[in-house]
Amino acid sequence: MNINISKGNSKMGSIASVSLPAGLTCRGDCECTKKCYAKKLERLRPNVRAAYKRNYEVLKCSSEIYWREVEATIMLSRFFRFHVSGDIPDNEYFVHMVEVAKRNPHCEILCFTKKYDIVNTFLDHDGEIPKNLHILFSAWRGLPLNNPYRLPEAHVRYRDRSTTANKEAKECGGNCTECAITEGGCWNLMAGEQVVFNEH
Repeated sequence: MNINISKGNSKMGSIASVSLPAGLTCRGDCECTKKCYAKKLERLRPNVRAAYKRNYEVLKCSSEIYWREVEATIMLSRFFRFHVSGDIPDNEYFVHMVEVAKRNPHCEILCFTKKYDIVNTFLDHDGEIPKNLHILFSAWRGLPLNNPYRLPEAHVRYRDRSTTANKEAKECGGNCTECAITEGGCWNLMAGEQVVFNEH
């Protein structure tokens, strides 16, 4: 039983990632569900939908296999991303992410999330996020952004040009690999800093 690890795409470049089904692991109280690019991709590409579904099924039925295969990829990678599609399903999953990152300090790991409460609860109980695990709170218009620990934030510039980002927010360069190898963008945001993406 194997999960599907992506070797990259046009936006991410050659950065490996693991994804889960769009919507199923995401918050249901955000307007982004109506505009989700990952849902659209799944509709257009049945093979992608099947791969994400399989990942979720392995996670639920054989979580040790899921995490063993994720970590095997991370062990051989310089950069890795969680969830081009989907989000952190639950607290236990986030603890696994932290543990994997701690065991593999050579790999820079990136994750955008709207599951603020999962991360905040972990930090509330004196949990420590390793330096190589870059957690960005993903903002969306109308969704209260609960960020008491001032984790880096990702904001959207909507098609009407409005945004929730501040004036100091860094612009997304459009290619994750480029940012990663030049030590810029999302991979190096400090506490309280923001990045802004054009709506896609």
